[in-house]
Amino acid sequence: MELNQTSIRYYDKRFARISTGSETADAIVPDTYPDIGRVVCAYGMAAVRDQSPQSGRLLVSGMVQVVVLYEPEKGGGLRRLTIPVSFAHIEECDGMDTDTICSVVCRAASVDAAAVNSRKLSIKVQLCFAMEGYCLTECEITEGVEDEHVELLCEKEAVTLTEQVCTYPITILDDLTVPEAEGLTLLHANCVLHPSECRAMHGKVVVKGEAAVQCLALQPDDAVRVLTSTTPFTQIVELPEAEDGDAVGVQLTLREMDCHVEQDGLLSYTVSASALVTIRRARTLSRIKDLYLPGRTLRMNEQKITLHSTPPLVPFSAEATETLATAQHASHIIAADAVCCGAKRTTSGELQVTAAVRVLYLTDDQQMHAVERLLPMNLSCPAAGELSGVELTVRASAAGETGILLHITAAGMASAEGRTAFRHITQMEAGEEQQKPDGTTLLLRYIEQEQQLWDIAKHCGTTTDAIRRANELAADAETVSHTVLLIPMQI
Repeated sequence: MELNQTSIRYYDKRFARISTGSETADAIVPDTYPDIGRVVCAYGMAAVRDQSPQSGRLLVSGMVQVVVLYEPEKGGGLRRLTIPVSFAHIEECDGMDTDTICSVVCRAASVDAAAVNSRKLSIKVQLCFAMEGYCLTECEITEGVEDEHVELLCEKEAVTLTEQVCTYPITILDDLTVPEAEGLTLLHANCVLHPSECRAMHGKVVVKGEAAVQCLALQPDDAVRVLTSTTPFTQIVELPEAEDGDAVGVQLTLREMDCHVEQDGLLSYTVSASALVTIRRARTLSRIKDLYLPGRTLRMNEQKITLHSTPPLVPFSAEATETLATAQHASHIIAADAVCCGAKRTTSGELQVTAAVRVLYLTDDQQMHAVERLLPMNLSCPAAGELSGVELTVRASAAGETGILLHITAAGMASAEGRTAFRHITQMEAGEEQQKPDGTTLLLRYIEQEQQLWDIAKHCGTTTDAIRRANELAADAETVSHTVLLIPMQI
């Protein structure tokens, strides 16, 4: 029997997850620096140097530049130490191989710096990894059988397959004139990349967006200053397979950031990023739900093929409020940030987020303090489907005598992904004849509970069309109940 086979080639998203890990290090205070009196705060900027997919695992390595701000034991103004902390993370991922195309975002969710003594620091960095991986998959599915005697129960299934996945390096540079910049020392820099447009154009893909940069800088008077800048960018990448009108998506990943203040007050920064570009195309395939050969058995070999449908992403946002307890009254909030360490849906459909929050503030006596917390939160989120690229923004304000009120916004993308099983029949042939009662050409059966005509016909070795004709049923009738049915036994 001739089979109608369709070849499928697409990129299967094998994994998409958020994972955490930690690294520790000890650091000695250089001889030119005074003894540690009190650690004020610590920040970290992570940079992924290498991401290596292997058989069943992903190896990620890089460096975290940790900045520790402390008060000397004998006074004399705040001091800043820079401590490099290397990291290596292994993620187990079934189905991954060396050709897997990966996207990895690594962030320092929290940095704990504790003074072992006046000349030694113990550093612990909590890292958060947001990862995705695509593997090229080739398979065949059977959409039909070229034999008029074989009964087929088929339905049309719409799937959206990721047909192209490519990664490209992106570099964003900008300069910002900072007023009264004399003596400024950068403590920490952070950048969030926001794509605003991604479209295919004559074998190319145009990516537009903006880089939102926030820097913490220490002034000569020991006050911490927040510097912000937004840089729009346009990147055009070559993708010969891209056709006008294709559903194109992009995921931007920050890899590294270099930022410094020049003597003339110019804040210069270079952002190194990676763009993962996907092309999704919709297809309508015929899925064989069941088949049989009236009056005979069917012998066949088949495999189950599962296609991963990934419709285009849609943006979502959700908000929540939380209150942090502090040991002192927060008279002024200097800066607040948050990193998403986990996001999933609850059984009630809410979005459950684990947020690593850090707030830098001043007390009534103008002492600088930092508070860090890992907060589980439930947010109302109407968007359906799998979540990706979840970013958190936070606004903080003093609440009462010993509290800080946080307004947290989660934003990202959602897609109603799904997996659909198809059949791949490799061989089929007619088997033995089914036994029938001698001389019987017509059965009379009372159908009480609702039954599918297909099931009745298959069980009795006839066809649904024959049953419809014998009982004058409508051509689109699929079920019967509470009726006497004439079932022809010979076709």
